[in-house]
Amino acid sequence: MCPVPGFEVVRRSFTHPDSQRLVEEVQQEYVVRYGGPDLTPLDASYFEPPLGSFFVGYLDGEPVATGAWRRRTDVAYAGTTATAEIKRMYVVEGARGRGLARAVLAHLERTAHEAGAEVMVLETGEKQPEAIALYESSGYREIPGFGFYADAPLSRCYARPLGERAAWDAAAPTFDDEPDHGLRDPAVREAWRTLLLGALPPAPARVADLGCGTGTLSALLAAEGYAVTGVDFAPAMVERALAAGVDARTGDAADPPLDAASYDVVLCRHVLWALPDPATALRRWVSLLVPGGRLVLVEGRWHTGSGLAMAECVELVRAVAPSLGARLLDDPALWGGPTTDERYLVVGRVG
Repeated sequence: MCPVPGFEVVRRSFTHPDSQRLVEEVQQEYVVRYGGPDLTPLDASYFEPPLGSFFVGYLDGEPVATGAWRRRTDVAYAGTTATAEIKRMYVVEGARGRGLARAVLAHLERTAHEAGAEVMVLETGEKQPEAIALYESSGYREIPGFGFYADAPLSRCYARPLGERAAWDAAAPTFDDEPDHGLRDPAVREAWRTLLLGALPPAPARVADLGCGTGTLSALLAAEGYAVTGVDFAPAMVERALAAGVDARTGDAADPPLDAASYDVVLCRHVLWALPDPATALRRWVSLLVPGGRLVLVEGRWHTGSGLAMAECVELVRAVAPSLGARLLDDPALWGGPTTDERYLVVGRVG
């Protein structure tokens, strides 16, 4: 979806007049900011399929933005060299502040991913703070320098995996930095322990922790005597869960590789809202439960506008587990501080 009516991104050749006009403008901007143009050697063939693509963004028919990607198999990130590099991202001054750069970036990521790229990389510079803010807010992480300006003191290089599984794999090393993920703060850990023990049947009940991430909730419950099996579709998350002593396996939380009628509890935190078909997933989860089993869901409607409102979640769960209860989770101890989101617990009983 384009952020501004009348905005369209079109593939053009690198030598197209509109492409060249905007490339010249961005080079002049580099002269102003850095004292000289970008001297990275580029050839028009780099931006012809299957090696790459060059795009021009038009606002009401006027060329106002560019963006391109090219294959870059010499840069490895997240375990792959199926890499594409972003080049010539630019929006003319009069069209800035309207979301056009973010729209072009999303178009580049989508087309590169469709062409087989698994990671997007880029090089920008410290004198382009708005570009750095765009990339960092879009999930890019800083990486060691590469390419023509690898050793330049003002150069900043970034990467982001393309595709959901790759993105979660890349997030695994820092996933537990969030207080409610890592449970490193004793007060946060105790808050989650109290919440879960109040929602679950007594140990040694069998628990399927779907979308377990690095397994911190699984490990917490195992320490209380529960028999827990964790499932996550990101192998890097599962590796960390296994290293923490969790019985974890790789699989899709929406259709977990677990036996039917084998669990007393299906536990899921911050997963249902992200699934393409929550109703179908809930039916599958209920099939894992023995008679009298429980669905224990922690979900939320985030301040960003994404997520699942409590009323929506209750209606979805009611269709498979008519006996249910729900309450807000507004205790700051659960999250490591105050929140403004609608975060909540839903517990449904089946059979």
